[in-house]
Amino acid sequence: MTPGPSSAAARDLVVEADGGSRGNPGVAGYGALVRDGATGSVLVELAEPLGQASNNVAEYSGLLAGLRAAADLDPSARMHVRMDSKLVIEQMSGRWKVKHEDMRRLAGQVREVLREIEGAGGSVAFEWIPREQNKAADLLSNKAMDGQPIRRTSGPSDPDEVPELADAPDAPDDAAERQDLRLLLIQVPSSDAAIERIVRAVRPLTGRDARVIAAPEPLAQETGRAVAEAVDGDLEVSADWTADPGRAGSEPTDAASSAAYGRLRRSGGTVVVVTTRRGIVTVLAEVLGLVGERFWSLATAPGSLTGVEVWADGSASIAFTNRTDHLA
Repeated sequence: MTPGPSSAAARDLVVEADGGSRGNPGVAGYGALVRDGATGSVLVELAEPLGQASNNVAEYSGLLAGLRAAADLDPSARMHVRMDSKLVIEQMSGRWKVKHEDMRRLAGQVREVLREIEGAGGSVAFEWIPREQNKAADLLSNKAMDGQPIRRTSGPSDPDEVPELADAPDAPDDAAERQDLRLLLIQVPSSDAAIERIVRAVRPLTGRDARVIAAPEPLAQETGRAVAEAVDGDLEVSADWTADPGRAGSEPTDAASSAAYGRLRRSGGTVVVVTTRRGIVTVLAEVLGLVGERFWSLATAPGSLTGVEVWADGSASIAFTNRTDHLA
């Protein structure tokens, strides 16, 4: 997407993004920031752990987060994306094809944001930069890989200042404000005949007013609606949990499900998620620290229940997994 005609009053925003993976695939995270194009002031800083993912998935996730943050500030702005990933820049500029399945999905989400920006009168240009010129985003991505999520707005006014995030006085310490998370994962059943049994099993585990999220697939939504009705909750449909089942030998962790789990960890509460096997194993692998071939050693069955508890201090445990007695 290249810059189009815009008024002289259009705002200029610079998006810097990066992502990394320690192991590739391994412990991954992304960093992104948005600067005012006129002053260089940092307006938004973002860092998000992704669990187990590849470098490329982390870099695309950083680009997506940075563009969304810029669009939230001003979708009609002239946006200039700067990244040290040659692959991402060339693919988003249309010169290279996007071949990997996970990257195709993320690239599709990026293009949706680009269309929204273009529809609002904005524009986006992409530029590859050397790694040494992307230090601020790299620092953020390393914080994410260390397990430190960051979301800050209105940063320093000095364009030459690289924020020292570890000791910054305005760094949010929100651990005291976080709530425990009780997460119940339901694997999409093989048929609607199992839904009534699933609902009977879920009700005593969650109580009333649980938050219910379902992947967009029809059977996932049907299951989610039945559960939401039983617990007096509203159903949220989220493509973040669609999670292609995948297969052994492919890149295992689903990046979108991993990011969605990270958001639930911070929001807390009682949440029911209807997702695929890969979405469930993505969460379990993050709790257990599984990588590589061991990722697929976790058994889950259609219609099964898995319980995960995350405490306010960030520690997590698996209460039960692959519970299927309600289906007998």
